[in-house]
Amino acid sequence: MEDLQSPESPGSSQNKINIINLSVISGLAWVGIGALLIYFFHDETFSENLIKGWAFSAQLLIGTLAGLAFGGAGILMMKQPQLRAAVDQYAIMKQVKELSLSHSQIIVVSLIAGITEEVLFRAAIQPLLGIWVTSLLFIAIHGYVKFGSIPQAIFTLFTFLLSLMLGLLYMHFGVVSAMAAHAVYDYVVLYKISTEDRE
Repeated sequence: MEDLQSPESPGSSQNKINIINLSVISGLAWVGIGALLIYFFHDETFSENLIKGWAFSAQLLIGTLAGLAFGGAGILMMKQPQLRAAVDQYAIMKQVKELSLSHSQIIVVSLIAGITEEVLFRAAIQPLLGIWVTSLLFIAIHGYVKFGSIPQAIFTLFTFLLSLMLGLLYMHFGVVSAMAAHAVYDYVVLYKISTEDRE
């Protein structure tokens, strides 16, 4: 596995370190907000909310398979030139391409996002607002709601379906399955974008 600090170019190495630091800081914020929402508005404790559902190993397997399925669908979608052009317009995609993250950095960013965002959106917010509103809020906060063109509308619908899938995993299996699916999806897509950039 590569180092989190890539020695090749000092400027880009600093940016890569910054993105890891930003991921950690935002992740801590998501978990903090999620914990507060659970404490004040849920009947269950934070730990009860995280351990409920199917066995850990079963949740991990189901979430991994769901993440691979949606990750594969995302890659297929990006192979269509018009859809790819629309996807490349999103700020987060531009940032990923510019940073050209290493394999280990992609793993770290994917794990942090998968775990912490699911604590906030699925474990804390979804029981309060429901799956539909939470899914819309999730993609809106990520900046994925755009209807300027048909390809943008298709990508918006795709990310909404992805968010719904995460919500359904949480409801039927537990938050660990949603975390696993989210992390695996992020890893597959980020790895594909990063590999294309190097090629």
